[in-house]
Amino acid sequence: MYSEGKAQLVSISSYAGARKDYVQGGGGNTSTKFGDKLMAIKASGYTLGEITSDKGYVTVDYQKILDYYNTVDASADKDFEKESLEVSLNSVELLEGMENKRPSVEVGFHAFLKKCVIHTHAVYANILCCSEEGRGIAKQAIKNADIGFVFIPYIDPGFRLTLEVKNAVDAYKAEHGIAPDLIFLENHGVIAHGDSDEEAIAVHEIANNGIKDYLKLDAFPTPKIKKTADGFASDTPYLKDFLSTYNADEAYFNALKIYPDQLVYLGGKMGSDIRIQNGEILYATSEKEAQTIEETLLGVVYVIDMIAKAGLKLRQMDDKGADFINNWESEKYRSQQIK
Repeated sequence: MYSEGKAQLVSISSYAGARKDYVQGGGGNTSTKFGDKLMAIKASGYTLGEITSDKGYVTVDYQKILDYYNTVDASADKDFEKESLEVSLNSVELLEGMENKRPSVEVGFHAFLKKCVIHTHAVYANILCCSEEGRGIAKQAIKNADIGFVFIPYIDPGFRLTLEVKNAVDAYKAEHGIAPDLIFLENHGVIAHGDSDEEAIAVHEIANNGIKDYLKLDAFPTPKIKKTADGFASDTPYLKDFLSTYNADEAYFNALKIYPDQLVYLGGKMGSDIRIQNGEILYATSEKEAQTIEETLLGVVYVIDMIAKAGLKLRQMDDKGADFINNWESEKYRSQQIK
């Protein structure tokens, strides 16, 4: 009954999950709606590349999520992150044989979008999302493409971001009569959606290729690690060159607040699980976690390096936004899943 929807979910997940320039580690999420009630969405803790027709996702009654966000009084004095998490957990309706997993923390905004949704932390889109000039460049980079977009200023993921996506999409519809194809999230990532998997993929490709071509960006390197006597180490020359060029040490990376995944997968680990010694980056972790850290670290330095080479100004999160991520239960849960 749901074979077409499952195939579409695997299609968009495999597409994004195969590209380390699109998602790093457990980042990003995808969803597909099965008619007017059920939505399949990546389960928290899985990577996009791990999603198959019977694993790596969970189904929810997205009408329950829509009802909550369409009626909630956001001005009330309550813990909306806890309340909205309970709504998403209570919306789970498992198909036969499905694992009982937690839906992605961003299940809320997926409910308001088209049938197939791809949310990534593509490094090309994040060059715009993490630079002060990003909004203006987006207009130029994809101006000849037949896609509409909105650019949302940084806001905490979860409850508040879902409301902001809903409001931005509603405002765009009111002005243009249709939903925007693309949503840039400042210091976060990008969302592409469509009525089919092919349409969502095409929108995502047009946007990222347009940015690459407009800014004439360098190719994204392949993240690699190697085994050492004490754990693992970076084996990506680009990363080592960055350390030298930017005089980047552990303190340099600890001071960064680029986007949530950087804080989730790297935050608080420099000097302990991650050490920089004599131009080498060492990981005292499992192989899976070391690979996730390598991919995340490479994404961060590529974004910083390309912003600098393009003559743009790096935009970082403020302390309040970083503190929210560092203390958010949902992100702590996600961080533990890679261990």
